[in-house]
Amino acid sequence: MSTRVLYRGAPYDLLPGETLLAGLARQGVDIPSFCRTGVCQTCLVRATSGKPPARSQSGVSETLIASGCFLACQCVPEGVLEVEPCHDVGTFSTRVVQVEQMSSRVLRVELEAPAAFSYRAGQFVQLERPGGVTRPYSLASLPGGPHLELHVTLYPGGAMSQWLRWAIHQPITLRGPFGECFYLQDELDRPLLLAGTGSGLAPLLGVLRSALAAGHRAPIHLYHGSSTVEGQYASAELQRLVAATPNLRVFGSVLTPAEAKAGAQPPGVPAAPTKAAEPRYQLRHEPLDRLILADPLDFFQCRVYLCGDGELVQRLRKRIYLSGAPLTRIHIDPFLPPAPPVPAPAR
Repeated sequence: MSTRVLYRGAPYDLLPGETLLAGLARQGVDIPSFCRTGVCQTCLVRATSGKPPARSQSGVSETLIASGCFLACQCVPEGVLEVEPCHDVGTFSTRVVQVEQMSSRVLRVELEAPAAFSYRAGQFVQLERPGGVTRPYSLASLPGGPHLELHVTLYPGGAMSQWLRWAIHQPITLRGPFGECFYLQDELDRPLLLAGTGSGLAPLLGVLRSALAAGHRAPIHLYHGSSTVEGQYASAELQRLVAATPNLRVFGSVLTPAEAKAGAQPPGVPAAPTKAAEPRYQLRHEPLDRLILADPLDFFQCRVYLCGDGELVQRLRKRIYLSGAPLTRIHIDPFLPPAPPVPAPAR
């Protein structure tokens, strides 16, 4: 039996088990979307009547939930819903002020922080470039600064990443912030376990910077996984932070054995001290999950943040939970590729 919804006042029938996003797309209604798995929050809409299912509000901020917003890609209606676009998300005009090539695969992009835009460590934004291309990016910068820092993975032919490469001084639209706050400033004595792959380092840097600014007292262990040494693209900065922060340890996980066994260091990073000195910055040729699970921290006491490759993040979440960390203290930010285009409705 089909379910009827009203979108902008017009009626649409959804097939059994069909999501709001899929059903509207099937009938020619275009709602912006990206991952279609409930992570990027591009497809936020608002219920003006009826109650969206709880699953469709998972990961949505409490403020947006209070105004009736939910994720169309995760909504299989359980009753009549009246829906409209969500205008409760902040939308700002800004511009690109700096672009730096951090490695062959990663850009550091800085945007001018709009005057009315505020966020907290661990949240992300959506960027829309001229032409309507939209992508989500995590924030690496310390909240309150004049610029917003994003780490952008370069993809061959990437509609957003290749445009950003040459976009200095170009205008761009910013929406957000989205997602939960990753750092709690009333937990200065709780150990932090931060782990990510690739440009999943960006929100971890945001959390780390916020923790250090707040005077975090407990141990902070950060793990960054990459396939090559060059993929440890922020190692120079992390090395400086380690030198200035006695309670911080950083581990780089590199999968290419030839580079790691040769003792290669990322550009700008001095050779690590001998093993006997127990260096607090280490570059290791070991899989990320193996390094993390060997960590001496008591996982039950930790707050854990996992970012990057979606499959690895989900696997780590499960293994860290089974190793003693409460699910309520494991926070994830899985990075997912764009979903395939929605097929055009039949004529």
